[in-house]
Amino acid sequence: MLKRAGLYLMIICVLGWGESPGDSIGTTWYDMQSNHSYGQRLFVDAYNNIHINWMKMDQGQTERFCAWNFRSSGGGYFGETQASPSWSGWVQLDVMRDGSERTVIAYHYNVGSGYWSWIDIDSANGAGNWPNDPKSPQIIDYIWPKITVCNNNNILMATGKQSSSSNLHHVFLTTDLGDTWNEFAAFDSCPMLTFFLRASRITGSDKVVYVHTQFITDTVAAGQLDQDVWYMLSSNNGEMWTPLINLTEYQPYPIDSVRAYCDVNAVFDVNDDLHIVWAGRKVDSAGYYGKSKIFHWDELNDTITVINSPSIYYSEPGGWWTSPYYFGSYRMPADRPELIMDTISDYIYCIWHGNDDHSDTSGAGWPNGELFGSFSTDNGITWADYVNLTNTHSPGAPPGQCLDEDYATMHPYVVNDSIYVTYIEDKDAGNCMDAEGIRTSNPVRCWVFHKNLITGIKEETSEVVRNYDFGPTIFSGPLVLPRHKNCKVFDITGRVVLPDKIRPGIYFIEVNEKVTQKVIKVR
Repeated sequence: MLKRAGLYLMIICVLGWGESPGDSIGTTWYDMQSNHSYGQRLFVDAYNNIHINWMKMDQGQTERFCAWNFRSSGGGYFGETQASPSWSGWVQLDVMRDGSERTVIAYHYNVGSGYWSWIDIDSANGAGNWPNDPKSPQIIDYIWPKITVCNNNNILMATGKQSSSSNLHHVFLTTDLGDTWNEFAAFDSCPMLTFFLRASRITGSDKVVYVHTQFITDTVAAGQLDQDVWYMLSSNNGEMWTPLINLTEYQPYPIDSVRAYCDVNAVFDVNDDLHIVWAGRKVDSAGYYGKSKIFHWDELNDTITVINSPSIYYSEPGGWWTSPYYFGSYRMPADRPELIMDTISDYIYCIWHGNDDHSDTSGAGWPNGELFGSFSTDNGITWADYVNLTNTHSPGAPPGQCLDEDYATMHPYVVNDSIYVTYIEDKDAGNCMDAEGIRTSNPVRCWVFHKNLITGIKEETSEVVRNYDFGPTIFSGPLVLPRHKNCKVFDITGRVVLPDKIRPGIYFIEVNEKVTQKVIKVR
């Protein structure tokens, strides 16, 4: 209990780890959403509506499907909706560019003799009419689709082939909404199946980029951990392409001590110049996954820079993020980055998944991940120190109580000064599909937050007015809220005098003669 000049404040800490930020828009018992680049599962349309999908599995079930939800510009949700037949998954999403802004979803589905990759287009904006005449190239075992819709409504689909043979990546184009498909590219030496498509959203642009990783040597985990980043560009909505370009051209160790891993993402900026981001692992005999960084390249400067900064919890020469734990299948301490462009300020934002606190693991020892962000004001040449955006440490949490924000995808542009994210709040850290943790009921979240949460330009504050008669008393002082608990502050009468959902951290609390409590989060 704190006392000053007759004012008593009682701090009561409630056991439990709380919840991750954002609206809960559905659930899934299938925590894994992708086995390589996350792609896109959220898009904000021209009317400021939000389209979201995810891979859904219910408790006790073995079949999965594509779930869809839609938030109108007024803030109301359509509701979780099944959008594909059962035993489908690895879902993606975009919207049409013909003024209708209809959702386009992608998934692969078992047709009996094998899996095909499909697209389906909603009947109207936010109608939720699923299925609505799904279309497919109808090639067996071309799966894990990634899609993008061009500004002229051409639709591009990249797939991987479930085979150990060559030509593991394939790219298709449809100019008639899926009635016919042209496979115009196939690539081999790509065992990690990491690829990504992005069409420019700049008005009047016809640009599209295809990015993938390709192994340098097949001596490390069959090439999965020893890769370069490649890309090719189209300037006419995917109908003609430049030759493939090796962006990284990593040289043998010790000339280069880094290799690309399975995370690639790309976006076009306000000047329609290309930016590509990926996670790289350190070439280190100590382990495949133990050290990683986030890297950025921009077309204008043709320069590769490091986005993230070292953790505040440990010191690692060169700024590598590290983990003393096995981080899980196809995972690293900092990975899965995605880029967001601000077409007003020209700032670039990058958000990634990681763990910067070695003590923050589940009860079973799997690292609890959080979402981190950084920004650049000079086209990606320099980057600010990272910010822990979700900041939901839950060390030692048992199944059902972990706060592991994972499989996040974002709208690629800032809208109304806000950044739009969807992710899975995994309630038992680790990929349960690979026997890492167990299956739990995981909230699927839609989180919209002001871009200043990353830049720090505007202090995160909240002011709450209570009609409590404290008299002329003034109290102010620091209050540390434990990272692993939710806290409430009460006055001597037992009434709550601070917001009951303030997040863990360090706060400065002021109660003045005007009976206004001002809560300022300083860390």
